[in-house]
Amino acid sequence: MSVRLTVQLPVQPGKGNDFKAAAKPALARVKREDAGCEMYDLFQSVDDENRFVLVESWASEELLDAHMKSPTMGDVGKALGAFLGGAPVMHKYKD
Repeated sequence: MSVRLTVQLPVQPGKGNDFKAAAKPALARVKREDAGCEMYDLFQSVDDENRFVLVESWASEELLDAHMKSPTMGDVGKALGAFLGGAPVMHKYKD
């Protein structure tokens, strides 16, 4: 059973484009290296250039848990944390 996750990411005013540029290599690494990753895509709001959502899909809960503890996840946090203007909001979904 796949597990899906949405992560709302509020970015500091005026930092949207820098955030998107920093996110690209970090997110590509997760897709490439973390087992069970079916989708890990970032979307920017059409109404607010500083509002993003990360949409994830994982093959299982166990593989999502492994990703959350992986070095790639740590690197995503390091790459993107400085741009955030608030706490991410996560929602988990299943089939």
